[in-house]
Amino acid sequence: MYLLLPTSCIGCQEFQTATICQKCRKRLKDFQINRCAQCALPIAPHEKNSLCMDCLKKRPAFDATLCLDSYGGFLTEAIHSYKYQHQIAIAHGLLDAWLDIHPGRLQNGQVVDWILPIPLSQEKLHQRGFNQSWELCKIFSKKLRIKSHWKVLQRIHVEGDQASASKQERAHRLNNVFSIIPKNISLIKNKNIVLIDDVMTTGATLSVIAQLLKDFGAQSVHNWVILRTPTKSPC
Repeated sequence: MYLLLPTSCIGCQEFQTATICQKCRKRLKDFQINRCAQCALPIAPHEKNSLCMDCLKKRPAFDATLCLDSYGGFLTEAIHSYKYQHQIAIAHGLLDAWLDIHPGRLQNGQVVDWILPIPLSQEKLHQRGFNQSWELCKIFSKKLRIKSHWKVLQRIHVEGDQASASKQERAHRLNNVFSIIPKNISLIKNKNIVLIDDVMTTGATLSVIAQLLKDFGAQSVHNWVILRTPTKSPC
């Protein structure tokens, strides 16, 4: 996204005309690491295009995950500014970088039928003021010309800090949290669905939603996230 006035690159904070500069785009390309094809955790180089030990032991409900960088990397500050300071313009730079690295289609050549955001509860939406996943989703949808919808999934409020919870705690809290809005159930059957989120931590939320979508007939569920936490949370 190019602006009329100079701005700061969301990666290096240097002033230039694009929301993410060419140097930082190249940096993201050069430092792409080997990742588990299913959950996007870093894996050893000789395991390229394979699965991590966790996914080999127990496959998540989703089919694959793509990310832009690891959480803790040089885009982490940009995500925080976007998510907590409502700097929506950052989302355009994130997507520009994404499209430099990923083709915007499923790895097996299947057509994406729907791009869906991870929903917020009404309480969290009121507190934050916007759904960061939906804002990303809208930009993905427009750039890639893929349909998006924000009223397929819904979420009830859960007390507690999900971000700092262990994988087991997250999974327990997520029981019966998500549901599909009844009038839109027909949109899911036999469809290839992409879930959009800003940060993937343990993958518990995405796996629960993927299982829900498949229970209602989705053909496949893939995750496109900006940042992936590089290690599993402690058990």
